[in-house]
Amino acid sequence: MSGVRAGIGGSVVSVYRLPGPALRRRALRQPDDRPYVPYDCDFAGLDRRARAVAAGLGRLLPPGSRVLLDYPQGVDLAGAFYGCLYAGMAAVPLVAGGPDGPGAVAEAVERCRPAAVLTGADAWTALAVDRTRTEVLEADGRRVGGEPVPRLAREWRPVGVLRTAPAYERYVADGLGGGRMEPALRHGDLADVVGELTAAVGTGTSEDSLGWIASVHGLEEAVWRMLLPVHALRRPRPLGPV
Repeated sequence: MSGVRAGIGGSVVSVYRLPGPALRRRALRQPDDRPYVPYDCDFAGLDRRARAVAAGLGRLLPPGSRVLLDYPQGVDLAGAFYGCLYAGMAAVPLVAGGPDGPGAVAEAVERCRPAAVLTGADAWTALAVDRTRTEVLEADGRRVGGEPVPRLAREWRPVGVLRTAPAYERYVADGLGGGRMEPALRHGDLADVVGELTAAVGTGTSEDSLGWIASVHGLEEAVWRMLLPVHALRRPRPLGPV
């Protein structure tokens, strides 16, 4: 795969600025390094999870499909999110354990109409989703759709992902109209925001300021905290006064 492709106006843009290829490159070059995130996983392990999720999704759905992710914040959510990016699909994270209660998933499915919902194996049976209308796939560090992660990861084949293709859609449970979808961010949009955050880390910007920058661009906390460590290996300055 070429490391560059033409950008807007003929400028040359590195494909590795896109979040999916960035993780894949880390996994190939620095497999045993660990991103500074609050869960135990190296780049190779995160990439393996993502490839397995992408292969499992690719069996069911075409690129461009919308996928709702129902997980607590952590490595399963990260693997599912990057798996959507690897598969060329749009991820809609719904971080489990929030204040919205057990009906949040069914409400989000009704609002955003995903082609599939991904969740951990421990939540798959109880997930309140009409499975005659929406595919529900369990995906965690061991299995995706009942198949072992290592086997599916080997099956994965890259798909061509355009900078202009939708990558991330934010669902907001506003408590009034039952929730709403924010405008989609494309793969190129995510690369641009993460590039800005990476530059900010290099100047010593604190975590709370990084969160503000990300929110201005439409990234929720769980998402920028998954994306940034793949690009910026240096840990941001912690919250609060130094």
